[in-house]
Amino acid sequence: MSNLLATVFGVPPSRAARDRAYSSIVGDLDEMRAFERILGGMQHNTEKAGALLAAQGIFAVACTYGIDHGWPKILSIPAILLLLIGALLAISMLRSTASPFTHESGKISRRAFDLLVSRMIRFNIAFYMTFLSIVLLGAAAISEVF
Repeated sequence: MSNLLATVFGVPPSRAARDRAYSSIVGDLDEMRAFERILGGMQHNTEKAGALLAAQGIFAVACTYGIDHGWPKILSIPAILLLLIGALLAISMLRSTASPFTHESGKISRRAFDLLVSRMIRFNIAFYMTFLSIVLLGAAAISEVF
């Protein structure tokens, strides 16, 4: 499982590895500068989630077009379902922006880092689901040509 997290999702696979990554990122920065550095990564993930949602919307239109025009439902329906679930995951990243501020104890930079790791996992799952959806949609489109 830990190799899967590291390879597929691009996150440190264990708590010890996450601790090392956190220490490497924050170095000897004070708490607010460390938080600001991690916040930059969180903002980048938010931007990527927005771009992914836009792409998912485009492919959802293509899916509904295919369904309306008789493309194989065995491919089209799972494609749109994957897009919808992926969109839900991407949206879940956007709702967690204030999470580091909702807890009273602990370092805000560490809570932000943990949230960043969580967002990275959700984004990558949504991204892979979107890719699989596009593959299914492409197969459905090609099946109409041949």
